[in-house]
Amino acid sequence: MKLCEYGCNQPATHQFKNGKWCCNKLVNYCPSWSKNMGISKIGNKLSKSHKEKIKKTMKQQHIRNKIKESNLGDKNPNWKGGYDKNNIPRYDVYADKLSYAEEIRRNKEDQNILEIKCAYCGKWFIPKSSFINYRITCLNNLYRGDGRLYCSDKCKLECPIFNKTEWPEGFKEYNNFNSSREVQPQLRQLRFKIDNYICQNCHKHQNELDVALHCHHLEGIRWEPLESADIDKVITYCKNCHLEVHKKDGCGYNDMKCKKEVENEMVI
Repeated sequence: MKLCEYGCNQPATHQFKNGKWCCNKLVNYCPSWSKNMGISKIGNKLSKSHKEKIKKTMKQQHIRNKIKESNLGDKNPNWKGGYDKNNIPRYDVYADKLSYAEEIRRNKEDQNILEIKCAYCGKWFIPKSSFINYRITCLNNLYRGDGRLYCSDKCKLECPIFNKTEWPEGFKEYNNFNSSREVQPQLRQLRFKIDNYICQNCHKHQNELDVALHCHHLEGIRWEPLESADIDKVITYCKNCHLEVHKKDGCGYNDMKCKKEVENEMVI
């Protein structure tokens, strides 16, 4: 017959996960353990001091376990590859909250990481977890704005809908040339992808440029409205090249209006 291994030497009736045998299912009820801990029982209930002592002991054990786990690194069973620490979004955490409003996918190199399409250029990228949390908050109408996600500050500043509520409808800030306003988002993103995110004039990649890419119509969209979404009638230019091309004769914005509209303006 086994005896209690906590000092009371009474017949043992229960074995704990640590392998030790005890006279009771709860070590708190072992007379020897209670005595050593300096606590007492009142009838079949634990005294207040007993409960506080147990709570303190459990808290200390919890802290020791956390320290032990943190020292395990990637051997820690709760280790997630440092995603949370490095502000990297995990697919399983955010997929259900975003899939109805954004195009998302798993990262090819790490299936745990979430990727999303840039709201302006359509390029896949890994956003910060904090940005995704803000986007979800906006989608739930808990904050002003929509919190759309962009792969860079360049794309964010060039996007026609970014921070639009700051200005009245139709307002054009003098020093903020934004020629991408006339292009449908899907058309722009598809053209960028076809041109491999490279300006077709200076031949620099998006990552080499200090400015964003624009989608330029080869013909005025008001001349042929039905063909304005034709993928073969647009081309990828960087912002600087786009500015230059509109300085050429016949390519200014006034030249891109339809003939009837120009005639009406002349009559007036």
